[in-house]
Amino acid sequence: MSGTYRLSHTFALTARDSGSNGHRVVYGAAPGAQPVISGGTRVTGWTRADSAGKVYKAEVGDLDTRQLYVNGELETRARSGKNPPGFSKTSTGYTFTDTSISGYKRPSDLEVVSSWGWKLQRCPVQSISGNTMTMRQPCWHNANLQQGQEIQNPTWLENARELLDTPGEWYLDKGEGEIYYMPEAGQDLSTATVTVPRVQDLVDLNGTEGTPVSNVSFEGITFSYSTWLAPSSSDGLIEGQAGFRMVGNDNPDFDSTRLKWQKTPGAVNVNHGHQIGFQGNTFTHLGAVGLNLNTGTQGTDITGNTFRQIAATGIQIGGTDVIDAHPDDPRDITKDTTVDNNVVTEVADQYNGSVGILAGYTDHTVISHNKIHDLPYSGISVGWGWGLTDKGGDTNYPGNSGVPVWDTPTTSRDNKVTDNDISDIMKSQADGGAIYTLSTNPGGVVAGNYIHGVPEPAYGAIYHDEGSRYWQNTGNALCDVAYQWLLMNHGMDITATGNFTTQPKFSTQANSTDDTVGGNTTVDSCAQLPASIVNNAGLQPRYRHLDPGPAVTDHRAPTAPGTPTAVTDFPTVADLNWPASTDDKGVTGYSVYRDGTLLSASGKTSVRLSGLAAGRTYHFRVTARDAAGNESRPGPALEVTMPSGSDLALKRPVTYSSYSEDNTPQKAVDGDLSTRWAQGLGLPDPSWIQVDLGASYDVNGAITTFEKSSGYKYRIQVSPDEVHWRTLADHTSANTTEMTDYQHTADPVTGRFVRLTITGSSGNGGSIYDFQVYGSPSTPSSDHTAPAAPGQPTVKPLLPSLADVSWPAATDDTGVTSYVVYQDGKRIAVTDTTTLRVSGLTPQQQYSFTVVARDAALNASDPGQAAVITMPADHDLALNKPVTASSYSEDNTPQKAVDGDLSTRWAQGLGLPDPSWIEVDLGQDTKVSGVVTTFEKPSGYTYLLEYSADGVTWSTLDDHTSENTVSAANHSFTDTPVTARYLRLTVTGSSWNGGSVYEVQAYGDF
Repeated sequence: MSGTYRLSHTFALTARDSGSNGHRVVYGAAPGAQPVISGGTRVTGWTRADSAGKVYKAEVGDLDTRQLYVNGELETRARSGKNPPGFSKTSTGYTFTDTSISGYKRPSDLEVVSSWGWKLQRCPVQSISGNTMTMRQPCWHNANLQQGQEIQNPTWLENARELLDTPGEWYLDKGEGEIYYMPEAGQDLSTATVTVPRVQDLVDLNGTEGTPVSNVSFEGITFSYSTWLAPSSSDGLIEGQAGFRMVGNDNPDFDSTRLKWQKTPGAVNVNHGHQIGFQGNTFTHLGAVGLNLNTGTQGTDITGNTFRQIAATGIQIGGTDVIDAHPDDPRDITKDTTVDNNVVTEVADQYNGSVGILAGYTDHTVISHNKIHDLPYSGISVGWGWGLTDKGGDTNYPGNSGVPVWDTPTTSRDNKVTDNDISDIMKSQADGGAIYTLSTNPGGVVAGNYIHGVPEPAYGAIYHDEGSRYWQNTGNALCDVAYQWLLMNHGMDITATGNFTTQPKFSTQANSTDDTVGGNTTVDSCAQLPASIVNNAGLQPRYRHLDPGPAVTDHRAPTAPGTPTAVTDFPTVADLNWPASTDDKGVTGYSVYRDGTLLSASGKTSVRLSGLAAGRTYHFRVTARDAAGNESRPGPALEVTMPSGSDLALKRPVTYSSYSEDNTPQKAVDGDLSTRWAQGLGLPDPSWIQVDLGASYDVNGAITTFEKSSGYKYRIQVSPDEVHWRTLADHTSANTTEMTDYQHTADPVTGRFVRLTITGSSGNGGSIYDFQVYGSPSTPSSDHTAPAAPGQPTVKPLLPSLADVSWPAATDDTGVTSYVVYQDGKRIAVTDTTTLRVSGLTPQQQYSFTVVARDAALNASDPGQAAVITMPADHDLALNKPVTASSYSEDNTPQKAVDGDLSTRWAQGLGLPDPSWIEVDLGQDTKVSGVVTTFEKPSGYTYLLEYSADGVTWSTLDDHTSENTVSAANHSFTDTPVTARYLRLTVTGSSWNGGSVYEVQAYGDF
């Protein structure tokens, strides 16, 4: 029957209340009835509490609550304004400058509320004395445990009679048993319905491992008016994450708390329940979590419910304790949960660090077709443990953060988040997302979701955080995403393909490995996203009455597009074009289907399709959509057979300018989009990789997949011999705008070697996931005669670590085109001249140099006779000599530029402008033929090097003022030695870094 059934205590069920013999026990609404189970009590008897008649009060006796509702609307517990000034944090609380706070009648009722990152912390006050506020323990201790995430100054103060100054605010004076309220305009307390909740758990289903509660359903019931008093305790509400609390006074550090955070209870709780159903219910006006499934709950069906105006998380599935992650008994696993076609909105409205739907350690939780919107933090959160409880622990955390290391996986597996409509999230907290995951989840799927309205505090609309592993992201549609659509923060073995987004930015960080992101489509607007995804996401037709949204007036679909045409310049890429559709309101976008499966989308009548298979036949069809999401019939099919051919660069040998850590050059040609080459850390542009195709080809195209979605300038060249280069593609005048760049020419360039040079990287450094080269074999050369061997080289030391190698020219019947130089049998360079400068040599070490000559057909001579030389000793004339300077900064004194230690440096005075200088006194007239200057930065300096016999009259040894340095170590030479007692280095330009030099080394003649 309809009506409100008020509870004074929890309605509890046990295994004895289960359905049996194939029958279910159903607690349901009668046809047409709207029953309400309420933990609230009416407050009446309001009288004026002040002479102005603005505040009213009522007697409530020993009632305790944290919520008050007037006519079904949550009112605000009395609070200060945002970010009250004058607070300074101390070891025990705060000091403050607002003297009125010192006069608060009941300071121990007061709470400090502090918002920081993903947390909204609440800590009660112990006492106030003068201008000192002492916070209650253990709340204050726990609030300061997490380094870098400690509680901050108050975002607001809450729960004092003196703060009740705004209509819609209330205050409970427990000492007097009175509740105060300042009505809003239009509210009449003599007729208004004022409700305060006083029961925490409205309904509990309490089973055990051996005797679960089973076969019970709740249908068509409204659960309302619960409270939760734990945040008022000495523990307060100090979040670890997602509303889980740190409690107790035995926490020596943050890591020690990880396995014992307390879960927020629900208005309805299920413990060890089997085949429990919740269909068509409403959860509203609740003071903690809405629906909470605890350990060992299996086969739960949550379908067609509404969760609205809830203090914490809407739906909470599974636990986060050791028994949930690594149970000894499989009966403790939370599994086979269906969360389908529910509305979750305006939840976490008081405990803002909570989420819409949370699944902890669960097996086969399916969260699908839900409509989730208007949340302060994340929409859906799946997984727990930050990788620490996974098999083998998490090597990102030293010592696994004190968490035991298990040799078995957790129970998390086969959890799926599909076809949900998630919008308007992250309204007050940061570092979350529409869909957020943690830790390993084999079989995890994020697919078919429509995500929109995601502001910048969301680090990723889809956010795979610490330890996330084995998630597949596909077929999602995202728009109005302010920052980035995807973030993998220590995410591993994650794939993201076939998604559609208006925001192309994504990122991987913090040891994310073996992740594959590719084949995703960027469109310009929400109305260009595939209508098939958008229309299918969220509530299915029979449930849309739960949250109907704006009325749709346009139901007419566009006409079908015309027959496409295709151009196939690459064996794996097709460029489609088609005649435009028409629509009475205008066509906004097109979807492209390959063999009946959605493949791409476009706002234009053309699209580039990649990832196709060479030699395979496909059938493509196109549909049109309008702004209302009406999708046309598919247009006529186009059959396309892709040309044959393969990636000529795949797994071929690679040379390079540099590389960083394990991001080796070979990873740019391994065919794996989860690996990449990156230039040496901190090195300036340009950087390059070069692929040996193994034979001569007529190269007509290349596909480059960069690490970032935009911001690169580059050039691709082809050479027959590694010396003479022709340009295949020049993209040096403008930054790339997409992650994958395609270059094709109708005029092939013949050669065996292909070089990709990144001339600009927008500060990111050269970084390539994949470099593909295409073409056809060139006509073989008829020249099979090798050149004669070159003569024996001559080696001239210039510095103890630098030498010039030269050799007599070789001869060939068609002409020598290049020489290959070997140092101790290892190839070090290819040149078309007969000289080479070799650096990086070790003083007093012996070296052997040989040279091989090649012709245009790459016929190679025998090696010429070797030249053997021992490099001179490193006698630095400037070492530990007296130094003066224009200025210096802190302990970066001038003497450190001549101390022989490349880990110390001289730096000009902090904040002083260019130029700056340093002068070395060699002690006597000395023959100088070379100087090595090693700057702090790898590039960006201009400088002048001078010498003098008397320190008054100066001559130029090297003028490098017209162009910036491109490396840290710079060599200066004279054709003949000069006589000098003094050397002066003037840094004329430092690119705002300031003059800073690790070492100045001077050398005589060798």
